[in-house]
Amino acid sequence: MSETNQDGAFAAEILERGAAGFAAAAALRLLNEQPEMEERYSPSALESWKSHLTQRVYELSAAVAVSSSVMFVNRVIWSRRIFETRDYNREDLGASLSALEAVLEEKLPANARALPLQFVGDARTAVAAQLEADVSLLDPGQAHGRLALQFIKCAIEGNALPAMQVVLDALEAKSLTVEDALLRVLLPAQAEIGRLWHMDEITVAEEHLVTTTTRRLMAVIASRAERRRDNGKTAVACSVAGNIHEVGIQAIAYLLELEGWRTIYLGANVPPDDLPATLKFFDANVVLLSCALSVHLKNVRKTIALIRDKGAKDTKILVGGLAFLEAPELWKQLGADGYAPDAKGALDLARSLVES
Repeated sequence: MSETNQDGAFAAEILERGAAGFAAAAALRLLNEQPEMEERYSPSALESWKSHLTQRVYELSAAVAVSSSVMFVNRVIWSRRIFETRDYNREDLGASLSALEAVLEEKLPANARALPLQFVGDARTAVAAQLEADVSLLDPGQAHGRLALQFIKCAIEGNALPAMQVVLDALEAKSLTVEDALLRVLLPAQAEIGRLWHMDEITVAEEHLVTTTTRRLMAVIASRAERRRDNGKTAVACSVAGNIHEVGIQAIAYLLELEGWRTIYLGANVPPDDLPATLKFFDANVVLLSCALSVHLKNVRKTIALIRDKGAKDTKILVGGLAFLEAPELWKQLGADGYAPDAKGALDLARSLVES
């Protein structure tokens, strides 16, 4: 391990272990320097900022661990969008980063300061910059976009069965393939629901309502679809520990099954210690690990290390999820055999890994 990587790992560990303390000190500093914020965020300004900054420190730790400034910057930009949609002052976010920067400069050991301070400085610059509008990627001028929007409209109004029927009718009419139903209608619809929640245009309950309907529909589609002949290969798929997002990896599991794979789908939040024995028991050719948030990348690393160490050495390890979009080369550092940026790529890569 290079000296830079060693310093990064050391800094990441200190940040993670001391997250609550660094956050509390930064929150106190912030409110002492800007007392007017006490009133703006009353009645619990201190607790709100401690909670906010604790999450930032965990995200900073994850980014420092893999030496990726853009990973931390993107998380802060995400936070800034939430500030703006909820009519908070974005300058307060910048002030909170300045307070955190001052605390880290004061409290971190000299050999653990460089990357954290650089990354926080990069994030402060990004907060001050103009952002492009966050717009929908669903195009009502395209057939798949229209279907996705119809599905969302019905589902969010509580009409789950009509929402499902919109897609099932298109499948019945042969105007939509099973793969396109999952990859070009339902997964983009889920991304749109996430964007709407992010923009504070729908509630958590509404997001859950659509997500539940999506998962019901995927199961119906998979149960009705024709499965190709068994190819003799086994795939295990799951989201890593801490990751509760599973619609994407579940869609991939269904599609692998329809291609002829024996697919063992384990769901969300799977403990690292449980996977090696599972892979050996099912004689898995490939395992697909999904990770949505950067703070859970350490669990990806631990999971892969345990798989390698506990005897599932012939199993190919494929990683994906939103956390990797910010650092597409990270899979190599974590010890995986490959990375796919989307569901279609995951299907193609799973095939190529077992055929090579």
